[in-house]
Amino acid sequence: MGINRTYLIEEKDVVLAFSTNVDCRNIDNSSSFFNSADVVSCKQIHSDIVKIADESTRGTEIPDCDALITNIRNLPLLIRTADCVPVVLYDKRKHVIANIHSGRVGTQKQIVRKTVEMMQSHYGSSSSDIIAAIGPHICGKCYEVDAACASEFGEKYIVGFSESQKPLIDIASACKEQLEATGVNSNNIFISDICTAESPEWPSWRRDKCVERLGTFIVLC
Repeated sequence: MGINRTYLIEEKDVVLAFSTNVDCRNIDNSSSFFNSADVVSCKQIHSDIVKIADESTRGTEIPDCDALITNIRNLPLLIRTADCVPVVLYDKRKHVIANIHSGRVGTQKQIVRKTVEMMQSHYGSSSSDIIAAIGPHICGKCYEVDAACASEFGEKYIVGFSESQKPLIDIASACKEQLEATGVNSNNIFISDICTAESPEWPSWRRDKCVERLGTFIVLC
């Protein structure tokens, strides 16, 4: 697959990139954005576990978590998705970044809210200084779930029903609401309109049962 990059955060001190090649070490032109050997990823387990990335984790995969936070410059954070929601955060005052894999389970467990709260408790971040971007993800009209799953999310996230009369839920809206609940200004939340299930150039588990993943990278410059 090729490489796609979309910029949802335009700040001089941070770079946000989305790549259809999950292994950034195989992207020849990634060096213009960051040193691929420095990338910190995590062993994603569909949880609400948030961990801190520091110099000791440079170039490694941190086990058993689904969100990473750092305030170290030139330490890229990577999250892998294929329909789940990638959420990136940038505190423009404290210069702290976060990268979140918010799948069905993580979203239900409030991983986005918990990541903001860790930024606040660990780094002294203020919600009013946080800019958030929600990357390419499966949209509401494509995300079909069973009735039990829909009830766990709540009726307000049901946006319709499929041809088989199964609920369709808007998982990105749930992530956005968690951000707003922590005090992040809605004007500082940017949501990609790319649906991974509808766009063949983006990896989608629902569409293809694919092994490829969308890599979401964020790095402080």
